[in-house]
Amino acid sequence: MKAIVTGSFDPFTLGHLEIVKYALTKYDTVYVVALNNEEKSYMFSLEERKRIIELSVLGLNNVIVDAYTGLTADYMNERGITHIVRGVRNEQDRAYEICLANKMKEFNPKFETELVECSDEFKEISSTEARKKIENNQSLNHILHKNVIDKRKKCKK
Repeated sequence: MKAIVTGSFDPFTLGHLEIVKYALTKYDTVYVVALNNEEKSYMFSLEERKRIIELSVLGLNNVIVDAYTGLTADYMNERGITHIVRGVRNEQDRAYEICLANKMKEFNPKFETELVECSDEFKEISSTEARKKIENNQSLNHILHKNVIDKRKKCKK
């Protein structure tokens, strides 16, 4: 069975990685797909976000990393994916995700969304926080995967 974990992932954090690892315990193949929302402005390009995800999931089996500019429902239909795994950090996230799950059901009644509560360790981590720390040249430990931090350090040299 296949599942998808989607988001703008600007950038992909350890909290996102926790959701992917959870999905791998329940599904044979997990697609991790960076999406573009035309209403948002991004720190990283779609290809850069895809590369950050690739670095973060290095060593995990049965993960397919991709980037997509269309509708999630179309992506899922094209690949025969029926399960969506989404992380929630708080009640605001939960309300948003329930609304999104209902919309996905309208696209395809076979779509099932599973909401996963983030562990306490990752409840305060967000891509917004990561971007602020990047802009202010602050430590990204405990926010981004070590492979991503190491790559950033190499690129700065």
